[in-house]
Amino acid sequence: MNWFLLQRAGFFVFLFLTIYFVVKKKYEHLLALYFFGMTFHTCYYYFFTIWFPVKIIALGMVCCLIFERSKRQSPASTIISPLATFFIGAVLLSDLIGICFPGVYAPQINRYIRMFNSTYTYLTTTVLLFMGLIMNRGFVKQVFPAYCTAVEIAIAFGLIHFVCLKTGMGFMPILRQDGSVNLEAVATMSGQMFSRVYGVSGEPKNLGFVICPYLLILLVMLGQGVYRINKRYHLLALFAGVFVLINTYSSAALINFFLAVPLIALLLPFPKLTYKAGAIITTLCVAACIWYLVSENNPHTETDEKSFITLLNERTFGRAQDEMENGRQESVILEHFANEDNIVHNLFGWGVAQYTFHVPGQAIGNSLIPVQSGLVLTLTDFGLGGILFILFLCYILLRLLKLCFRSTNIYAQAFSVAALSAFIGSLMFGSIVTCFIYLMLAIYAYYDEEEDLLVNKYIV
Repeated sequence: MNWFLLQRAGFFVFLFLTIYFVVKKKYEHLLALYFFGMTFHTCYYYFFTIWFPVKIIALGMVCCLIFERSKRQSPASTIISPLATFFIGAVLLSDLIGICFPGVYAPQINRYIRMFNSTYTYLTTTVLLFMGLIMNRGFVKQVFPAYCTAVEIAIAFGLIHFVCLKTGMGFMPILRQDGSVNLEAVATMSGQMFSRVYGVSGEPKNLGFVICPYLLILLVMLGQGVYRINKRYHLLALFAGVFVLINTYSSAALINFFLAVPLIALLLPFPKLTYKAGAIITTLCVAACIWYLVSENNPHTETDEKSFITLLNERTFGRAQDEMENGRQESVILEHFANEDNIVHNLFGWGVAQYTFHVPGQAIGNSLIPVQSGLVLTLTDFGLGGILFILFLCYILLRLLKLCFRSTNIYAQAFSVAALSAFIGSLMFGSIVTCFIYLMLAIYAYYDEEEDLLVNKYIV
């Protein structure tokens, strides 16, 4: 089967739908399409840069914001405007630094194209924060089912991929921009090889980061007694999602999930458990502990065999520690940045996407080696300003989370949790602006309800 033909056909489907929704001013449909673009991440097209579906859809949204007049004034702008202004200013200043203080490595790669491509991604994603201004009040409620459906499709393809692996059937390979393919993705833990699922999201880690925020949304909804379609379907989606997430064996996505769950449990006021529910949870925890202890201390177990929990720990936190101690790319870049003598670079970074030209060994021929960590990328792109922005964004997310859970708007609660999850995940994979789409939805969902309450008080 010609997988590359299907990949390109999928891309042009997204391109056509984006143009159609922009022309017809179907902004809610365009936003829903963005989430399907996240699911079908593998449907990209290479033209000067890699055009993933979400890049095309984001460009369509920017066109809508340019040519469509705002339908309303919202207090959400009191949060969005300072955040967007601060970050856009940081991007433009970083570009100026990159032009004035160029690096000396990888001269075969055009640094201006690298700067333009990354600046485009930063700016278009930031502009999405204002998308709610051209939409009708209550649009988050309309978009939420489409978001859930998009992620559930990603989970379904992950399950299909898992079945194909177990039965020996072929599945879509990982398609590279240079025309090469990887027939499968493999994770190595303690010398054991595990096949990884990635569905139609291009890479296992992409699938993991699509699913993770949704699982946390389901957990919060479950805690609030609200269900996706019905309770049985809700639990099925939750367990299937966790199963697929584990089988991606994405260390970053799994760490994100394991860190976000206890953090959200500490921050959010879940309702009291019944005695029956408490007894079930306690029994499961005790059983899991006993299983772990028995599997670790069983004298009949061969020395080269380890429990699944131990293997999972090695794949996540153990792998992260090992790679940082043994010359992982991010640690090498951080070391060079820490030894930087130029005070301008310390304050404002090397410039957007300019790490390739300031650290040796960050390119193979004409291809660069992308940084996986959003934390490292933000630090090297923006210097001290990047750290301040991370702290500022973290404060906004935590503050918004508290505000949303004082209200009764389940959509604001759901997307505020998703935004926090995406933010935590972006520190390990992707870009710091990854959480902006969820942040926008959470902010407008919260303030739409607040405006409605003010109107009701006026009427009374």
